[in-house]
Parts: sequence; structure tokens; C-alpha cells
Amino acid sequence: MSEDRQRVLHLLSIGKLTVDEAEKLLIAFENTSEPAAPVSDVRGKYLYVQVEPKEGKSTEKVSVKVPLALVKAGLNISKLIPIEAQEKVQASMHESGMSFDFSSISTQNMDEILEALEQMSVDVDSDESSVKVFCR
Repeated sequence: MSEDRQRVLHLLSIGKLTVDEAEKLLIAFENTSEPAAPVSDVRGKYLYVQVEPKEGKSTEKVSVKVPLALVKAGLNISKLIPIEAQEKVQASMHESGMSFDFSSISTQNMDEILEALEQMSVDVDSDESSVKVFCR
């Protein structure tokens, strides 16, 4: 039982509230919405992409550190992309074997996307280089 309900029932039991007043308060407490689920905090978290060449293959290294807050902003901005452009991007991605739908991005699943990114780790090792993508 919530603290508010207990308080109302206590005030009713000691005579500070009438039955009608207590009933109205209890109904009001029932009609208040539950607080929203907390949004995952992406501050201070990063998406890393690191490319290390194999010995003797190249001297170029790549190290990219992208704040997840920027990724989240990018997901929000994707809603502003015109439909025609979205369709072209989706067609191109489909041709490459990747299925992705811009319209599926919503505030509800944005946190799920970010949470999945935080748990993601990709390691690719080839003859030429080693690629790592991860979040921390």
C-alpha cells in the first residue's frame, strides 16, 4: 500500500477526514499516472571503433570514440529525414543484405537500442587488420 493511501486511512481513522473526503482522495491517488520509467543514462558512455593493422601490413591506426548521447541525438534526428530519402537509404541497405526501417525508431524503443549498443561487442580479425567495436 502506498504512503499516500496509508496517510489518508490514518487521517480517516483519527477523525481528521470524513469518509467522503477519504474516498475522494483515494480515487484521486488511483487516477494519478505511474511515474515514467527512467531513461537509461548515456552520459559518460561511449561507442568505440578501433582498427589495428596487422604487423607489416600498414602503419595506419583508427580509433573513434563517439558519445552515446550523440548516438541518441542521431536517432532523434533521423525522424527529420524526408520519407523519400529514408526509402532510398532503406533500399540501399536492403540490397546490401541489411533490413532496417527508419519508421521503427520511436522514443519507446530508443532506450532498448541504446541498451543493446551498450552490451554490444564486435571483434573482426582479418589478414589485414583487427577491428573492435564496443561500448563502455
